[in-house]
Amino acid sequence: MAQKKVVEYLKKKKEKINFCLVGEPTNPNRLGEMIKIGRRGSLTGKLTIFGLQGHVAYPHRANNPSIIIVKILNELKEIKFDKGTKDFQPTNLEVTKINIDNTADNVIPATAEATFNIRFNDKHTSNSIKKRLNKIFIKINKKYKSKFKIDYRVSGEAFLTKPNKTTYMIQNIIKKITKIKPKLSTTGGTSDLRFIKAISPGLEFGLVGKTMHKVDEAVSLKDLKNLTKIYESILQNYFK
Repeated sequence: MAQKKVVEYLKKKKEKINFCLVGEPTNPNRLGEMIKIGRRGSLTGKLTIFGLQGHVAYPHRANNPSIIIVKILNELKEIKFDKGTKDFQPTNLEVTKINIDNTADNVIPATAEATFNIRFNDKHTSNSIKKRLNKIFIKINKKYKSKFKIDYRVSGEAFLTKPNKTTYMIQNIIKKITKIKPKLSTTGGTSDLRFIKAISPGLEFGLVGKTMHKVDEAVSLKDLKNLTKIYESILQNYFK
């Protein structure tokens, strides 16, 4: 990722950044509602179960991976990772894909695949979650005498940036221009601040993200003009 390379370059050059404002679309419905001061981590897992193919009339000669993967996914979904924190929502797992590549109705398949994503708060790391999940995979596959493969992809760890005087200055400017006091939040997906936090405190504030990634993605021209005023006022106040 380009952002990661930029951070590595700045660290190598020993360049200092005092504060960073990332222009993510942070507002759910109206400009001024929300500032992001942290984000949940994101871990995606692709699980493959290797069973034994056979005829449905002779199940004792096969080992059905579809049954095994359903049992695993059910146990994953039942995990209560935490109750959330003062700053974060509870950690949550969602199954996003289940795939069994089988064109015959009377054949027990050889493999079954599933993909899941976990959005986790700062009570966990991606490694601590992997260890917990791996224990479940090992336990259930041992019970059913099957094998498994798990591929993980981590797009970001959970983080929280402690608000400072610049954070509150920005909050006050947003309130002055939009007439709304923005909430300091950690909701939503990952963002570029997950890279920059390694070298600088910061926050995210931008437009309304109600239509993000939709076919008719759009922003209000009024919001765009007001956001320009907000950014200009932040710069003026920061460099007083």
